[in-house]
Amino acid sequence: MDAKLKGTREVISFAKLPLSCDLKAINTEVALLDDSQWCMHVNQACYIGAWDVMPLYAQTQHMHAHPVLQCFSIEQTNVAFTPLPIMKYLPALAQFLAQFKCPLKSVRLMRLHPDSEILPHHDHEVSLEYGEARLHVPMTGSDSVDFIVNELKAPMVNGEVWYVNAHLQHRVSNLGAESRINLVIDCKVEDWLKKIIKSSEQKY
Repeated sequence: MDAKLKGTREVISFAKLPLSCDLKAINTEVALLDDSQWCMHVNQACYIGAWDVMPLYAQTQHMHAHPVLQCFSIEQTNVAFTPLPIMKYLPALAQFLAQFKCPLKSVRLMRLHPDSEILPHHDHEVSLEYGEARLHVPMTGSDSVDFIVNELKAPMVNGEVWYVNAHLQHRVSNLGAESRINLVIDCKVEDWLKKIIKSSEQKY
């Protein structure tokens, strides 16, 4: 753990947030999307099996770029992010995102296929302490998915919203027969988000 996190009284590895989504409606929308819109994750050294991404928000400069460029989550930048045209087919998901009282950066769906693993890694300075929060909303998948952060298992349930300290080492394994789709949202940390993370009744 680096000096900045060592100096923090209580570093939160992950926390459940008091936000809700219409899981059934969002999953229905996602199921109707063209499967060709998924892109294999470009960093093939960090996973085993199959892991793909569908970008929903991208840097404004990449609005008309190749989807691979739109998939990237750029860490610690102040560039503008914009909803991609695909969002017009996802009104329930857009309604869910509208409740966030903080600037949204990269937003994407990430799908980890059965018998696949995301290997241990960390995403540089993506945490509450550095002003950028990563939120995960599991949409599909079974209890056979293990999401481990800082050697602790996050007890995520489909439809729940979780803050994940991605600056800490984390890994994921899907041992089930169904793909795990997570909605992944990167946010700029402002007072509203900081308050609901720190006041979570279920944080680790």
